[in-house]
Amino acid sequence: MTHKDLQNKDYAAWLKFLREADSWSSGQIKEYELSEIKRVTKHAYENTGGYRKLFEQVGINPEEIDSIETFRKIPLTTKEMFQNSLDEFSCDFPGRYYVTTGGSTGIPMGMYRDPVSFAKELASKAHQYYRIGWNEEDRQMVLRGLPINTFDHTEFVADFNELRCSTYQFVPEIMEQYLQKAFEYKPDWLRCYPSAGYLFAGFLEERKLDFPKLKGVLCASEMLFDSQKQRLEEVFKCRVFSHYGHYEMAALAGFCEFTDDYHVLPQYGFVELINDNGNLVTEAGETGEIVATSFIMNATPFIRYKTGDLAKLKGWECESCRRPYQIWEKVIGRRQEMIVSRNDRLISMTMLNMHDDIYDHLRQYQFYQSEKGKVEFRFEPKDTLTNAMIEDIQKRLYLKLGTDIELRMMPVKQIELTKRGKHRTLVQKLELNFDNEERTNG
Repeated sequence: MTHKDLQNKDYAAWLKFLREADSWSSGQIKEYELSEIKRVTKHAYENTGGYRKLFEQVGINPEEIDSIETFRKIPLTTKEMFQNSLDEFSCDFPGRYYVTTGGSTGIPMGMYRDPVSFAKELASKAHQYYRIGWNEEDRQMVLRGLPINTFDHTEFVADFNELRCSTYQFVPEIMEQYLQKAFEYKPDWLRCYPSAGYLFAGFLEERKLDFPKLKGVLCASEMLFDSQKQRLEEVFKCRVFSHYGHYEMAALAGFCEFTDDYHVLPQYGFVELINDNGNLVTEAGETGEIVATSFIMNATPFIRYKTGDLAKLKGWECESCRRPYQIWEKVIGRRQEMIVSRNDRLISMTMLNMHDDIYDHLRQYQFYQSEKGKVEFRFEPKDTLTNAMIEDIQKRLYLKLGTDIELRMMPVKQIELTKRGKHRTLVQKLELNFDNEERTNG
């Protein structure tokens, strides 16, 4: 059966374009970036009131953008702007649909996507995976926060040729079943949250169990710690690949076939690193916030968007693959955080990220844990929040947390910030053995 994504004409067309663009020179990339910036800003100016007002405040007309320097006069946009005025920064694009993400900051934010944009998103990730030998027809075993209601918490999805394994009940007995399934299925690749892969590898290592030979491990959706990467490589005896991306689909970066540095994909979006002084990062070794302009989002354009994530610049060309891309030494600032259940299950915060309107009536939220098996859900309510909505949020969270967690709903006047003024989705007071390591991959 042909992989379902390959049956999508938008996916196939974008993939073909990226393959042809993979050999572009630095000059070709810069020409394309400026052309796309002009197109995206013109679209936003003509079709959204929010961007039109923003541009006019600084005297910018998209027709007059003739350089990146002129483009950088546009003010930065923030999560709060989209949270508070989504419709002003969105347009009635064909086929659009509403999605939300809490992101890594704990600030709920909605946006509109369209099917073409999402097809390009999937194709862009596939293009990065191709560098290390992956293709759509390969067999994949997927360890993710998926609600699978079968007796063994697994399901085979023929459309994507993958065996999906839920990590909601990630205990040794279940891992043993997943290992048996792996030997029956013989996957080429393991796709996983870093936390899930780390726990599974630890289970195999502790019991000295073998795993079918893999081509590689594909990590996504969380930060990847050094110790996790090392364990994954040692246990599965293969390359561990990671990429950086986010739900707003404005920036994408992944390893190349030779190095574990992040290569920013220039056809996906225009990415800047901005330091604490508001200046562009230009020197290798300097860290800045990832500010991104999406070339693929149409219904809710993201222009000079502050992601809240940090990256350390390495340079502007990979010495190994020779692609003239922006290269990051590491991504910093996303916390991989875990809730510990009464039965010692570790629950990744990524598994609690809802992509619908469940958090729309909250200003902010935060999970807080100081005792195993007990969690507080702290939230700043909007005036529109009702008791019935609170009960629904609690019910929905319990479906993901499981029965060995006691969840207390706690309205608060204000969510506390970190010392650096950031929001944290989880305040974890329990000692986790990899909680304070330096993060290198995401």
